[in-house]
Amino acid sequence: MPATVYAVAGGKGGVGKTTTAANLAATLRATGREVVLVDADLAMSNLQGIVGIDHDPTIHDVLAGNADLEDAVVGESSDALDAAGRLDVLPGASELDAFAAADPSAITEVVDVLADRYDAIVLDTASGVSRESAIPIEAADETIVMTTPDQAAVFDAKKTAEFARGLDCSVAGIVVSRTCQGLSDEEIVETVGADHLATVPDLDMPGVDPLLPYRTLVVRLLIGHDVATDPSAVLDIEPGQTPRITKTLKPTPETSAASVEVSAPVSSGGSRDEAAGTTATDGNGGTVAAEELTDETEDEEKGSRLGRFVDALGR
Repeated sequence: MPATVYAVAGGKGGVGKTTTAANLAATLRATGREVVLVDADLAMSNLQGIVGIDHDPTIHDVLAGNADLEDAVVGESSDALDAAGRLDVLPGASELDAFAAADPSAITEVVDVLADRYDAIVLDTASGVSRESAIPIEAADETIVMTTPDQAAVFDAKKTAEFARGLDCSVAGIVVSRTCQGLSDEEIVETVGADHLATVPDLDMPGVDPLLPYRTLVVRLLIGHDVATDPSAVLDIEPGQTPRITKTLKPTPETSAASVEVSAPVSSGGSRDEAAGTTATDGNGGTVAAEELTDETEDEEKGSRLGRFVDALGR
């Protein structure tokens, strides 16, 4: 069965698009899926820095016809985690010359090839409404719209959702990243006109669970929106094990539409599948996706990012 393809889109830069794409991919991987995270933001590629890799060739080389896709994909080392699933990365290049040489229309062919090899594909797309953002959105089964509470960002998110629908593409909903003051989640949902999937809270606030919004996002993408606000109500989580949705536990309905408050909204800072899981962030709120480990850096990385990722699976 071909992969389910998710595009993470946003009207403005700096709304948390890339971080959310990386954490979504890591969460899907934690369910036992084979996932590939693709840097489809050709003009402003920064995925390599987010997930902590340095690799060449890139998707830009593939789209320019200068490299094979197999050489550009960074494969997760087989012993990165003692669990099912895999997270590979197709990174981008940051040089402007690489962007000029790449053919954005070839992204569709890349996605088609990858869809036969993975269970899920996560596309980090370009900000705004343009040809560069339209192509990966059209290639996706579902588009996730990112925004901060800032009014200008929310209005741009509305344009992004309208843009996707104008392309006859499905909008899964909104993820709110509360990195600033602004509109409430309810006001954002009303303005954008899409379902609320998750809210990423201010990770500097004490007691905030950085994993909760991404667990919630995956639960709602894979099961549907009418499930319990707390993903633990539908996830079978055992210490040290990869979390999966129980086959016998039915989704718990929301008590009311107004209760969809995924996590404390404090300021600052049509799937074909069945399961959901978790991911990790570091102590500073950064993403901790499970990435490819080169021979030279494997031990060091496993003791840091991947160590925290493994610890998170037992929460």
